[in-house]
Amino acid sequence: MLQFAFAASFARSVKGLRPNDKIGIQRQVDAFMLALDARQIPAGFGLKKLAASVWEIRTDLALRVIFQWEGDSLTFLLVGNHNEVRQFLKHYG
Repeated sequence: MLQFAFAASFARSVKGLRPNDKIGIQRQVDAFMLALDARQIPAGFGLKKLAASVWEIRTDLALRVIFQWEGDSLTFLLVGNHNEVRQFLKHYG
């Protein structure tokens, strides 16, 4: 069974968003976690591998949710646009 966690960086990145964006992100993350538990990930999530254990899903055209997936553990790291994601990955160890 997968274990889900949310990094402090995820909470900080969501904090400054508009209320509608926050709701959309929460719905997308919830749906993604349910899909992973069911082991059926629809193409609509835009799942993409960015680095060795770092992945992204899209919430809409502008925002992406970045997470680290290692074994049975999935940690949500960041919500951001294209430039914010690139900057984050540049400094993520």
